[in-house]
Amino acid sequence: MRVVQRVSVLRRRTVGLVLLLAAAAAAVVLLAGHFLRDRSEKAVKADTNDGRVAYLAALGWEVKEEPLSEQTIRLPSAFPDVLKEYNDLQKKQGFDLEKYAGKEISMYSYSLCNPPGEGEYLCSLYVWKGRVIGGDIHSTALNGRMEGIR
Repeated sequence: MRVVQRVSVLRRRTVGLVLLLAAAAAAVVLLAGHFLRDRSEKAVKADTNDGRVAYLAALGWEVKEEPLSEQTIRLPSAFPDVLKEYNDLQKKQGFDLEKYAGKEISMYSYSLCNPPGEGEYLCSLYVWKGRVIGGDIHSTALNGRMEGIR
């Protein structure tokens, strides 16, 4: 009977150890994915026009070489509802503009050469300290559509 109890205790300890190791492995994978994504975004030379155009091309978007506009904007410290909704689009593609609340960022607008629909489309790209932090593709039509850049 004691042998059975010892085997049972050993099984529970083994199962516990396996579960602990599996949880640790999952945490390592998640952290590695986070750091690799950050590194790939930082590798983009978004502080130059060539870098921004190349970044968009890598995502499958063809834009006219020169931006239509370049602006410095300050994101509000507290996001109004409309900006929260827009940030939901950004979050779906791995960005989060709320991290930059209250900061000045650069916005670049490009004319899209391969639009996802009929009519004229623009690409907006948001950059902070040379790093892409968000973007969208949107129709210039009054009731046009909008989608993420990736």
